[in-house]
Amino acid sequence: MPYDVTCDITAGPLVLPGVRGSVGAVYSEHRTEKPGYGAAVELPAVLALLAAVETGEITAAQAQATFTPFLVRLEEYDREMDDRMARYDYS
Repeated sequence: MPYDVTCDITAGPLVLPGVRGSVGAVYSEHRTEKPGYGAAVELPAVLALLAAVETGEITAAQAQATFTPFLVRLEEYDREMDDRMARYDYS
């Protein structure tokens, strides 16, 4: 079962309040080994970060770091799901 995540994200001077995301919901078949596999973040927030990078308001590293709360929650979700799956005997 996916979880919704809402948090304020900050990149340098840029603050985006109440950014929505979901963990455990979006699994691309192509980027399975990349950080964030299984997570989604609202597109308007991503576009705002890209625009701020383009104008030099923030760096790309600052923009990338804003997603840390979503990555942390995704790691928690993955551990929880692994624990649940381990409790079931599929034989």
